[in-house]
Amino acid sequence: MPELEVRTASADDAQGVEPLVADALSRLATLRGGMALLEMIGMPEGTGPEALASALCGQALLNTTTLVATLSGSIVGAAVVVRTNVGLDLIGVHTARAMRRRRIGSSLLDASRALARELDVRFEALALPGDQSVKSLLEAGGFKARLLRMAADR
Repeated sequence: MPELEVRTASADDAQGVEPLVADALSRLATLRGGMALLEMIGMPEGTGPEALASALCGQALLNTTTLVATLSGSIVGAAVVVRTNVGLDLIGVHTARAMRRRRIGSSLLDASRALARELDVRFEALALPGDQSVKSLLEAGGFKARLLRMAADR
């Protein structure tokens, strides 16, 4: 069985990440607060998958790091973390639909947590209201909800 590798994305990964980003964007559009995640990393609403994948993989977004999971040389998952004043926040994790339930998301979560340990900062993860798959992933990874942040302006 091929071994899963998780590493920091490079500009060369943009084409492989683009289908994941397209799928993630379609999912974000259905979730409350989904577009706010894009704004949080400096991407305007309406940004397409190609531009977003290029920005994420090319390290073009300030304080943002993208990790990719590869299997037999193909990109099968991606995670996006943002450095804040107090730590590192996982703001997105997405696995190719055909590759789900194979611990790829868990491996990306573990790699994100390891990056925070390496930087010696606290690590937290965000989940949007109604995103049960991410919530389940985080709970399986030992996370517990501590705070629900609500905004009146959205």
